[in-house]
Amino acid sequence: MHGTDSQYDGGESLARPSESDELPAAASTVCALPNQPDPVAFKQAMDLIRRRRKYFFATVIAYMPLMWVANKISPTFRSMAITFSVWVVVLFITALYSALARCPRCGHYFHMNGMSLLYLRRCLHCQNHINAS
Repeated sequence: MHGTDSQYDGGESLARPSESDELPAAASTVCALPNQPDPVAFKQAMDLIRRRRKYFFATVIAYMPLMWVANKISPTFRSMAITFSVWVVVLFITALYSALARCPRCGHYFHMNGMSLLYLRRCLHCQNHINAS
């Protein structure tokens, strides 16, 4: 590794690279985002993500009123269990529906990072805000 056959250039390799070694300005960006759609497509994609989030949160909020109505109609355990089961299935579908929405800026899933499903207001990859238009 540190043998005598390696050459030492006196620190000249740490000097500024020559003009031919420099990267073009477009390649020197820190994070080039692959999907830069036109503004109309971007707005439509963000509207889709917002709509899917609304479906999910409406399902979560509907739990208590739905269970109250089911209890008033038929206060048996069986009817409550059926109502709860239907609500869980709808919750699963809306969660899956909203989790698979892709960010129009970076192309990754907006609310998922690996196996983590987080309903934050920003994309978990490119930090695109939910209210961006």
